[in-house]
Order: sequence, then structure tokens, then C-alpha cells
Amino acid sequence: MPRNARRSTPVIKDVAKLAGVSAATVSRYLNGTANVNEEKSERIAQAIKLLGYKPSIVARALANREMDSVMVFATDSGSFSTNMTNVGVERGAQSKSYLFGVTTLSEHRLGDVRQMVQMALGANPAGVIVYEYDRAGAEALRYIPDDMPLVIVGGNVGEGAYQVINSEREGGRAMTEYLLGLGHRTVYHVARSEGPSDNTRTNGWRDALTEAGAPVPEILHVSATDLEESVEVGRVLGRRSDVTAVFAGNDETAIAVINGLREEGRRVPEDVSVAGFEDRQFAPMWKPALTSYRQNFIEMGERAFAMLYEQIQARRAGERPPQSRLETVQGRMVVRDSACAPR
Repeated sequence: MPRNARRSTPVIKDVAKLAGVSAATVSRYLNGTANVNEEKSERIAQAIKLLGYKPSIVARALANREMDSVMVFATDSGSFSTNMTNVGVERGAQSKSYLFGVTTLSEHRLGDVRQMVQMALGANPAGVIVYEYDRAGAEALRYIPDDMPLVIVGGNVGEGAYQVINSEREGGRAMTEYLLGLGHRTVYHVARSEGPSDNTRTNGWRDALTEAGAPVPEILHVSATDLEESVEVGRVLGRRSDVTAVFAGNDETAIAVINGLREEGRRVPEDVSVAGFEDRQFAPMWKPALTSYRQNFIEMGERAFAMLYEQIQARRAGERPPQSRLETVQGRMVVRDSACAPR
């Protein structure tokens, strides 16, 4: 074969010809915008396989007047929860041959949120997912058009027509109840910044103490980025003989607090029990292995995309939107060696 002779890339008309259907039928099959009977669907699928046809995302965008893509609006893109949720959204997007993008917002630049949202929507995504973990996420929701397919991740229960939340508050309650159940009089809480939602692990901590009639200590707030603050809080708690149990806002904070306690000569768990949250990969490797609460952020992302995709398909088919719903992704407590009954 001459060097300049190339096999042409198959196009939708080639698929239609081989399958014995119209190009419009192939387009409807690919976009899922109308039902194609089973016999034709099988012929189209076989033709696509034989030809090695790959739909053009640009051509589909022209047909649909929007890209086969989803845009995520998130703050703190480097955090564990955001990263893992993104993994779930991307997995869902890839399963439907959709592109996936992230627009990072800033809590410290709320005045820029509107411009960032409008710029991202200028790419004509088929739908958007907003992580409402903080004020920037809540601000972004103000600028999403009413007719845009939308899923909210996080936020207050019932805040959006389509919403996925995790068991933050339930998890905080479970961890605190577990420590109280071991016999501790109360549980101190070292908290990182949380969003405007009432579905927080701190609220769960407070719920458990209040319902048990236990003292509710002052919350010890620490930076999300400076773990030395958490170490110092551990030192402060270590100097108090009445402190026997600590619930930390996440696993990194828990380990930093343990280091501070040890610097004051307090043993974990013999003198002070410590529990974390999120159950990171390093939690079972720490000494002692860290008791924590496992959340499935990847599942949250997958569910969010699935919920969004249903809206997109209904919109393209000219059908009524799916029924509004709220889905909660449950977590579970993982008991290890860092907590025990008080001496």
C-alpha cells in the first residue's frame, strides 16, 4: 500500500449502510434520545463493532447543542473528599463516553464565583454537579440556570431537587456514641472547618452528647492545612487529667493530636482514647491503629453522575424530568486499637 494511502475513518453513514438503517436512526441509538427497537439496535451495535466506529463528540455536540460533558464545581480540589468524589464522577462519565471537567472555586474569593461559573457554562456542558461543602458551593448555585440539569453533592437535606449526601452527621454521632459506650464521661472534639450545612460530623458529636446527658465541652477548632495546630491542641488536652476521649474531625487531625498527647506523656489508648474520621489508607498502619469512620466518596460521585445523566437523557428526549430525589451514601465505623475503656 502506498504511504499516502490511508484507510478512511468510518462515519455514521457507514454504520447506517452496514446496519441497513438510516443515519438518523443510528444517531438516535447513539444519543439515547428515542427508542430504537431491539432488532435494529443489535444490527447497529454489530456494525459499530465491525467498523470500529467511534462517535465524534463534536458532531454529537452540534446535534445536541451541548457537549457530552459534565462540569463539577468544587472548592479545595486537593482535599481527600473532593478528590475521591471526583474519581466517582469521572468513572460514571467515562462509562457513558462523557468528558469530565472541574472548575475550582475559592472560599476566599466569593466575588469571583459568578465569573467562574459563567466561564465554565460557556463550554456548554450537558449538566453540572456542585459540591456544596462550603459558602463557595452555595454561591455557585445562584448562577446555575433553572433549566440546566443539576445535582448537588452535600448541602442541607432537601436543598436541591436532585441531591446526594453522605452520612456526616450520622457518622459523628456514631463515633461519639461509641466512645461514650466504652465508659468515657464525655468526648472532646477537635474540629476542622465545615460547610454551612447542618449535616456535619460536629453536629453529630453534639447530638450524641446531648442525648446521653453528657457534658458538651468547648469545640477545639484547628486549621485544615496546618497540622501543627492539631499537635498543639493535643499538647493542651494532654495537660488536662479530665480528658479521656477525643473525637477528631479527620484522620490527619487525629494522628496530630495523638502526637501532641504523647509529647505530654499521655498514652493512647490507655490514658486517652482517640478516634478519627474518613478512614484514610494510613489509618490501620498507624500505631495504635486508628479507629475511624469510613465514608464512600467514590460512590457519592458515581451516584451523582447517574442522577445527572438521567436528567440529561430526559431533556434530550423531550421527556419529563425524573422524579426529584435525595440519596444518602451510608458510611460505617471501623473499630481498631486507638480507643478503649477509661482506666
